Amino acid sequence: MGAPDIPAAAARPRDDDPTMAPPWPAAPVTTASRATFFRNLSTELGVLVAFCCSAMLLTYLGYHYDHPGGLPFEKFHPATLILIVAFGFLLAEIGPSTVSAQMIKYHPLALIYILCTFYYALYVTLIVARPVSFILDTLVVPVVAWVLLFRTEPARLNRYARYIHIVMAINAVLGIAESVFGFHLIPIYTGGELLNYEEARSTALLGHPLQNSAIAAIYALLLLTGPRGNLRWSLALPLFCLQLLSLPAFGGRTATVLLGLLMALWILKKIVFVLLGNRFPIKMIVWASLGLPAAAVIGLQLSETTYFAKFIDRFIDDAGSAETRVRMFRLFDGFSWGDLLIGPDPAMLSYLQYVEGTEIGIESFPIAYILSSGIFAASLIFIGLTLFVIDIARLVCLRSLMAVAMFIALNASSTGLSSKGIAFLLLIIIIMCMEGAERDSRLSRKRRDFNREALGRTAPAGAGRSSLQPG
Repeated sequence: MGAPDIPAAAARPRDDDPTMAPPWPAAPVTTASRATFFRNLSTELGVLVAFCCSAMLLTYLGYHYDHPGGLPFEKFHPATLILIVAFGFLLAEIGPSTVSAQMIKYHPLALIYILCTFYYALYVTLIVARPVSFILDTLVVPVVAWVLLFRTEPARLNRYARYIHIVMAINAVLGIAESVFGFHLIPIYTGGELLNYEEARSTALLGHPLQNSAIAAIYALLLLTGPRGNLRWSLALPLFCLQLLSLPAFGGRTATVLLGLLMALWILKKIVFVLLGNRFPIKMIVWASLGLPAAAVIGLQLSETTYFAKFIDRFIDDAGSAETRVRMFRLFDGFSWGDLLIGPDPAMLSYLQYVEGTEIGIESFPIAYILSSGIFAASLIFIGLTLFVIDIARLVCLRSLMAVAMFIALNASSTGLSSKGIAFLLLIIIIMCMEGAERDSRLSRKRRDFNREALGRTAPAGAGRSSLQPG
């Protein structure tokens, strides 16, 4: 008699049977696989810290971030330090030479941008004699996050996008509550000094009101137009309305007006497409008919308080904000063309700022760079920033690129990119996670192409399935 047939499922040893070892070798735990694990862990932690730890919270906790004193590492945001550690794990994972080769081949413009910022830091330190510690937080770590998140698989980016949705919803609710009930969860600090905040705008989780309004407006724009990070329209619409209602709490007039203009253009585009014969999603109409009246009711309830009145008053009486932006141009009169080319004297600039009433800050990052470091050094930042934006445009869709353009436009009328902060980092995290989480997005397709071309050849042998490999 022949041997009885044994089902294939029974012939294969069970993984959970301790008496039988599997006939196939398990992937060994290598240095590269450990580095992959810690890179993903530190990247995730860096994303959370960036959204949950504002500069004001750090000061409140005794972290000497934007005021004198403390240890050297305290001059950098914790998210910056964590993401740099994550980049170190990337170097350990695939090797410095491989990372350098990939940067040269796949991110050449971002690499030139990094070189421009380091040359700027060296020039300003040696020639102009000004501190440049803000460079790492403001300009360098966004590129680090860009490289790390580009090498993160969509499943993880989808989880990061959920974190962003939750934090931004809490931030909006908290901002509205602070404005309506007149309190601040985190005390307001500027330069390490506690301010009288009875009439101050909301700070919520993200800290500075202008940073709050800019990030909330950009996030709302992506919720409206996409990419939304795999968020259904039934959830995206309420979140969009919540962000829209929170803008008066943060008092960002430019952000509110710019978001309103882009929203009107998006609605107009949809109407034109419908008139041309395109189909309009029925579910969008249904949820809009349900969500917009609810938002209107909430808005009417808030209108009975001073919530909108204080915001409208800022358009009528801006407490000299517009005049300050005019006065900053008078600062040029105190310097010769030679001074402006090489870099004005810091002491003279501080004196002129005091005279003109702009000592808190120059409310335009291009003007601030020119006056603080000179036309030559500032041009390095402008050229590098332009190249980095072009590198971003090569990978993301047009709607994400509009968010980047909105960010730059908002920073053109604030200190933004010329002062210490992580607003640029928050922008990069948002667009990378919101678009990268969607598997059919342009960013995801570019990442899959990158995996096939580069990582298929450089993945370490025996490392098992790496998060850098296609999945």
